[in-house]
Amino acid sequence: MGGAFERRSFAALPEHMMMEMPNLSPTMEKGNIKEWNVKVGDEVSPGDVLCGIETDKAVVDYELQEEGFVAALLFDAGAKDVPLGTPLAIIVENKEDVAAFANYDGSAAAAAPSTPAA
Repeated sequence: MGGAFERRSFAALPEHMMMEMPNLSPTMEKGNIKEWNVKVGDEVSPGDVLCGIETDKAVVDYELQEEGFVAALLFDAGAKDVPLGTPLAIIVENKEDVAAFANYDGSAAAAAPSTPAA
């Protein structure tokens, strides 16, 4: 499961997965979103490319390992200097849950811990 996402559930939102900026090289601290290969509402499967991530050395495809529906894209294409671990997109299991994220601004993600409490 690589650590690029985690399942989260908040009282006001359906269960979802946060797709986070992955660590693609030993020296990477942040990355740029070159382009999105999906849009909100798209159905995705393992192996689909979420977006192109530009590092200081190359552009790398961010391949999904989960299936579901794209509920939110949290940055515009071309976003620069996004820190590792920052949520980039939200994936939900059921298409009807996509609408719950229509006005999502990321504040719930920022307030939630990034790792479950022991």
